Amino acid sequence: MIYPLHFEELIGIKKIKDLIKSRCKGETGKLLVDNVIALYNIRLINKELQITAEMKSLCMLKSEYPAASYNPISKTIKHLEIENKTLDLESIISIRDVLSKLKTQLNFIKKLNINEYPELTDLAQKVNFPQFVITRIDQIISKNGNIKDSASPTLNNIRKDLLQSKREVSGKLQNLLTQIKSKGWLSNDLSATIVNGRVVLPIDSTHKRKIKGIIHDESATGKTSYIEPDEVLIQNNEIRSLELAEQREIEKILFELTNDLRPYSSEIDNAEKIIAKLDFLRAKALFAIEINAIKPGLNNESVFNIVRGRHPLLEYNYKNTNKEVIPISINVNNQNRIIVISGPNAGGKSVALKTIVLIQYMTQCGMLVPVGGTSEIGIFNNFFIELGDQQSIENDLSTYSSHLLNMKYFLNNSNANTLILIDEFGSGTDPEIGGAIAESILNSLVETQCKGVVTTHYTNLKLFAANTSGVENAAMLIDNKEMMPLYQLEIGLPGSSYAIEIAHRTGLPNHVIELARQKAGNNHTDFDKHLRKVLRDKRYYEQKRLTIKKQEKDLDKITQLYTDKLKSIKEKEKKILQQTKTESEDLIKEINKKIENTIREIKEANADKEITKQLRKDIQNFATKTDNKLKEKTSKGNLDNEINFENQITNKRLIKRGENPPKPEKVNIDPSEIHIGSKVKIKGQESMGEVTDLGETNAVVCFGQIYMSIEKSKLEKVNQDEYSSYKKHSSNNNKSGFIFNESLREFKPYIDIRGYNAEEALEAVTELFDRAVVLNVKELKILHGKGNGILRQYIRHFLNNQAEVLACKDEDIRFGGAGITVVELK
Repeated sequence: MIYPLHFEELIGIKKIKDLIKSRCKGETGKLLVDNVIALYNIRLINKELQITAEMKSLCMLKSEYPAASYNPISKTIKHLEIENKTLDLESIISIRDVLSKLKTQLNFIKKLNINEYPELTDLAQKVNFPQFVITRIDQIISKNGNIKDSASPTLNNIRKDLLQSKREVSGKLQNLLTQIKSKGWLSNDLSATIVNGRVVLPIDSTHKRKIKGIIHDESATGKTSYIEPDEVLIQNNEIRSLELAEQREIEKILFELTNDLRPYSSEIDNAEKIIAKLDFLRAKALFAIEINAIKPGLNNESVFNIVRGRHPLLEYNYKNTNKEVIPISINVNNQNRIIVISGPNAGGKSVALKTIVLIQYMTQCGMLVPVGGTSEIGIFNNFFIELGDQQSIENDLSTYSSHLLNMKYFLNNSNANTLILIDEFGSGTDPEIGGAIAESILNSLVETQCKGVVTTHYTNLKLFAANTSGVENAAMLIDNKEMMPLYQLEIGLPGSSYAIEIAHRTGLPNHVIELARQKAGNNHTDFDKHLRKVLRDKRYYEQKRLTIKKQEKDLDKITQLYTDKLKSIKEKEKKILQQTKTESEDLIKEINKKIENTIREIKEANADKEITKQLRKDIQNFATKTDNKLKEKTSKGNLDNEINFENQITNKRLIKRGENPPKPEKVNIDPSEIHIGSKVKIKGQESMGEVTDLGETNAVVCFGQIYMSIEKSKLEKVNQDEYSSYKKHSSNNNKSGFIFNESLREFKPYIDIRGYNAEEALEAVTELFDRAVVLNVKELKILHGKGNGILRQYIRHFLNNQAEVLACKDEDIRFGGAGITVVELK
């Protein structure tokens, strides 16, 4: 459904149709252009766009495509369908002309690569071409359009007799001419001619009575008389008789030919439609080339995302000039359903509106459109538009009354598949009341779930768009220094009318402008500025929110991936332990059996020295062999193979999901620095341990069974030999227990951070908290003072986010109250 009835004229599609028609080769193709209407089935739209895009490619790459002019034959086909109706020679020639030109084009298309031109080749292959019609016509009519002598034996005989008679008449007339010229009755530069179908001689009128014959005519001056001499009268009669006989035979031949063609009338009609279709497609393609149009992406929903869209008519008009069409980008979807465009007068709001509707409507009409390659156009079932002055003198309607009638129609008929476009929304009446009515109408349109674009100057509509879900502001930008429009559309921010600034540029007297400024007040001019700032911040944080959401989603994927991997590893570990247990039991049984056999053999040999020695050697070989088996099972290579196998499985899963597997990073470790795995000791002490984790300033060190968080500066790195020697000497005593007890005894469960800034306080509290967790301390006290409570809030916010913290509370009022935070640990 489109509204109003002159919708196509309003948006400019009629001008585009006229430009396409001017590129057609035949009237039938032009008729197809006139009959173009919007399509509402995405499959049909895609098919029409695809075949047009293929024709565009064909026109650009294959300049030899045999397009040619042709005559309309629809009326001829209707006559052909009438029984006993004879087609004239010209009509039959037109049929042959259309079929011949269509055949040439079809043959050309059939030779194309089917992968590059699937729709065009499919169209050509499906045509049921009536080759018999061309063959039959060629049997009767020559290439220059005459009935052939061989069309029938009777015609052949008539034409032979006719030719013979004309030769005889010509010979007699030549003799008469020689005689008459010798007597001076005929000028030497004149000869026999044809008058009323009779061969005559042009005789000087003063001598006309000297020649026996029939006078057929005279010249305008009367000085020359055209006389048919008696000598050729009978033969001329014979010639005339033969000519009439020839005409009757030709009519008979055409009647028979028409009867032969009649069964193929539907195929001929289809052929005309196909050549018109190809003509129509070529015209659309040529226009698309001129405006740099492409086939956009399609979406089955009633939405659109126009990227770098240009007005088709502006693109066409500017093609041979230095001017450039400024593209616009706009996305109307189920979240941002209606865009409210604001900005200065002559800033391009109406052009942007027409650009949007033209691109949408042209796409649904199967026309290529001037947009960027990532554009995506949806399907709308209804197009409602209001542009320009709608005043109607005939219906006694003012501009605003007409506007309200249009809005009534929009409200009654809009739904989620409707595209509405309103220019200068709410104008034409008192601004305050008009703005209120416009806002109410816009609110109702939002409730219908329709999509659309409106332009306005009203501040209340900008504010409504900023505060209403489903509505988005947009601005036509202006050069703030030159006060010249940039014709650029920016989504997300409202535009300013810049009325005061434009008044300055146009030269309006300063005192008039100043008075206007005073009457308007600063609130009005500041409102747009503040609204733009708020919306800019809103967009920034919305973008941040989306980024965080995406990162969380990616993190969830990675977490799940490694959870699955860990689960798999644990299952394999369980399986390996079970297998090892089984193998160990088998090995013990085998050892026991070997020992029992050895003891039995020694007894049987009565402890013979040589036999005992050999059995001892066998036992040693068995032990060595068993030891090698165990080493082989627990070798690093096997462990590496297990790890590599797990990594391969993980990488395959990532590739299957369309993600790139993580590449291993090469890390260069400075031997002099402390890193994870380093062997260290506390400066001034003998206890040694291994670093298991690192922070910016602290390191987690494992001393036996105890883990401690210690500042890096308090650690000293030791080499592997020193550490191995320490472990050997400390295996029989518990050094780590001493360290733990000593650390617990020296630990103070409180801290004074008064006078610290937030960063210093957090660092000190973090160190205290880490040590308390390691030493299993259950309560801490932090003295921060009261002041404005900022440091207290900062520290408590940190502590409340720690999993080991049970609660944070104020100290008893008697001992400091809110100036001290008591931390209870799990």
